[in-house]
Amino acid sequence: MKNYQNSLRNISSNEPIFSIPPFKVEQVYTANSQTIDWGVELLGVPNFWRFTKGKGVKVAVLDTGVTYTHPDLRGAICEMKDFTNSPSGVGDVNGHGTHCAGIIAARDNSTGVIGVAPESQLIIGKVLGDDGSGSEDMVANGVQWAVEKGAHIISMSLGSPYPSEKIYNAIKAAMDDGVFVICAAGNNGPSLDSVDYPGAFEETIAVGSIDRRKRISKFSSNGVQVDIVAPGDEILSTYPPRGLAKLSGTSMATPFVAGISALILSKHNEYLGQTPIKKQKDLEEHLRKTAIDLGLVGFDIKYGYGLINPEQLFSLDYSQDLDLLAIRMK
Repeated sequence: MKNYQNSLRNISSNEPIFSIPPFKVEQVYTANSQTIDWGVELLGVPNFWRFTKGKGVKVAVLDTGVTYTHPDLRGAICEMKDFTNSPSGVGDVNGHGTHCAGIIAARDNSTGVIGVAPESQLIIGKVLGDDGSGSEDMVANGVQWAVEKGAHIISMSLGSPYPSEKIYNAIKAAMDDGVFVICAAGNNGPSLDSVDYPGAFEETIAVGSIDRRKRISKFSSNGVQVDIVAPGDEILSTYPPRGLAKLSGTSMATPFVAGISALILSKHNEYLGQTPIKKQKDLEEHLRKTAIDLGLVGFDIKYGYGLINPEQLFSLDYSQDLDLLAIRMK
């Protein structure tokens, strides 16, 4: 872990220091047909749906809750819990959590949008209140609960400039149990070392945002903590109460990485019953080896290792699948 002790403040565990990164609602739509978002197309995700759509993988979305009656999310949610004591319960008044959930697991149902892993299951933990803010207790308790409910991946599109030891310990315990933790880098712009926690923890995978031209988004936080980038500009996904909306932010890029990770895990589990990606470091190594280098040559503070690359991820895993299959046949 990076040395963050000097950044710790004397805060109450109930003080709202975590929030959704600032985001912009570009446009709200009524769903009359089914659309595949530009980010899903750019990454070539539909090419991999013939292998898997994420079946058997549970992704925890720790956010502002969810509009669980949304047509695109029917059948996608297996667990829900509110940690904020909101009068709306786990319901998503804000819209941010519903949007992130749809990027991962919106169903292929002839209407709305299709998520990256449309057969994965969602564990929804409302750890940010209706105003988009939450305390370290809310977030840490959400992480622990998600692990208890069997999450394989935790997606957190939230952040704080201040690290929390309580949240770090919860995340570390989740990783020790084999859960993958993927976090937004933050929307603090081009300032140096502007990555939010928990994305700034060394162990987490911090995700930055690119636009349609594969350029770093102006809002995307910079820093050595950035690991990977994914589409985050004007992303179309589910939005309360029954529609779609285009939102921009590293919050949108994060569930892309979570969804693609779900596809990889599902493919291994479906075909071989096991996966070489057992720990957080394994996933990070896979992402690093296969990323499309953008910006300066090699690792840089804007793009990290580069753009997540499902094609190479699947190709790398295919060769490893053959090795695993050969071992099993001996």
